[in-house]
Amino acid sequence: MATGNYDILVQLHEKVLNKSLAMVFYKGMLNMEGTYKLGTNLPATMTPYTTFDYEVSLQNEPFVDFRSKDTLFLRFSAILKLIVLSGIELRFGVDFYVKSGITFDLTNQKMYYELKQAKIEKITIQSKYYIGKAFLDKLNYIIGQIINKYFKNQIKTLEIPIALDGLTLPLMPPGDAYKLPVSKADLKILNKKVLAAGISFFNNQGSLEGLPDLTNGKDCYIAIKDQAIQDVLDFWWENTTYDKKEEFEKNEPIGFAAPLASGIDTATRIISIGFIQTETDYDNMLLNYGAEIALNTKPGIDLLEGDTVEITNLEFVADVFANCYADVKKDIDLDTSSFIPDDKTPWIDDINIADIDKNKRLFKLKNKFTLNIDKASGRLRVNEKNNLAVKITDADFQIKFNKKGSTFSDNTWNRIMKFLKEKVLEKIPEIVVSPSLILAEKNVYGFTLGLADTWLNISGQEIEFSTNVIVNELKSNTVAVPNYIGNRETRTIHHFSCRFVGDIKTESRVGYYVMYEALADNYQACKQCLKSYNIQ
Repeated sequence: MATGNYDILVQLHEKVLNKSLAMVFYKGMLNMEGTYKLGTNLPATMTPYTTFDYEVSLQNEPFVDFRSKDTLFLRFSAILKLIVLSGIELRFGVDFYVKSGITFDLTNQKMYYELKQAKIEKITIQSKYYIGKAFLDKLNYIIGQIINKYFKNQIKTLEIPIALDGLTLPLMPPGDAYKLPVSKADLKILNKKVLAAGISFFNNQGSLEGLPDLTNGKDCYIAIKDQAIQDVLDFWWENTTYDKKEEFEKNEPIGFAAPLASGIDTATRIISIGFIQTETDYDNMLLNYGAEIALNTKPGIDLLEGDTVEITNLEFVADVFANCYADVKKDIDLDTSSFIPDDKTPWIDDINIADIDKNKRLFKLKNKFTLNIDKASGRLRVNEKNNLAVKITDADFQIKFNKKGSTFSDNTWNRIMKFLKEKVLEKIPEIVVSPSLILAEKNVYGFTLGLADTWLNISGQEIEFSTNVIVNELKSNTVAVPNYIGNRETRTIHHFSCRFVGDIKTESRVGYYVMYEALADNYQACKQCLKSYNIQ
């Protein structure tokens, strides 16, 4: 069982975790500044020599380095600026990592990096001043204190804002009572590449032991049990404030429909005993239509193969209206010879009485239909809120209005009725069957996420879903200058400020916004400007 017997299993590849850390970097988060004192009991006259201001700013985005099944390092490359002796600025390159765990907060229903301890790996002098080894040793200790204090007191956790963020269902009342309950949540790192999260809502069951990597190269993989679908649907239906209604109104040209103008003209001539002759034309036919469609009872859901769903006991009310308008042009003549042919009379026998040219309503329809359907078909899809939802695509029902008084042919009238039925079918409210899975279309750190290469499949008693996640603002056409420049010939990636970038031929340059993507494309990090990415 792909879910590991959890209600929902989520697997996040490290590449999408690195994309989320790139958002942190480009947002300018995780920058540290303050004042450091070497001692507390020193004379005031020593303050200029024992107190200094500092700033630590990230040079590159943090980098996820999985170490074991429950531990990872967040690796950082930063610039440290010290102001000593009340004005002298010293600059250092600092490579460090923060040992972290991963936790799922049951209250907030979110995943976090749990930041624990920072360790300095390398300090590089970037100032013109001579600095002795003793000072560097002391500086190593001071920087360690600054960074550990920051992660201990200010940034204890860092959210993983990709999936399972709040497990929200749409249109629910506020308050914890209306959140999906979480009875079990387990996290585990697989093969030092993938973060797996198993979540159960109503039953305390599931295990990540022996679970393989199922991402298949995608950023995210999600599996959901069939029974969880039924449970979530029950919970949502009973608690949502959504009244399961859809309202719509549209105007649409209908070229296929035209009244029987010749029939109207013939009828007029017969009724007037041939003395009134009309010629009628209809142009710019427009159908103004709409409906309010409400689901009255919770339908049954049966998952089939692929993305197909069978819906049973579907009951809904459709309050439908339709108005048809057209530009009517009518020429009305008095035929003084009645039915005698014009070429048989010695006088001009057609006298124009009136010309009519106006927009006219041809019919007005309104009725409320209560429809009970034993079986209907639908498709499982990811909706705009990134919930799994069933969209009804086929149902056996009819929308029939009385044709009495209409001048349309039976064939045309039936086509109008079929058209209205199709529009009602399109607007039957979707049926939500899962919490929000991926945070596409949601603002995260000032960025928005999109989905690409999405795959959805119903298999056995489970639904499987995989996708790639795109940070819209970090796509190659939205940021002026990539942070990294790669050399296609040497397969080496450099920071854009590296002195070796100038040596790369223009045609051999390739830009990357996220370091991990370059490494995933088999580029090697420059040993001069990107030392922190040369991991052993």
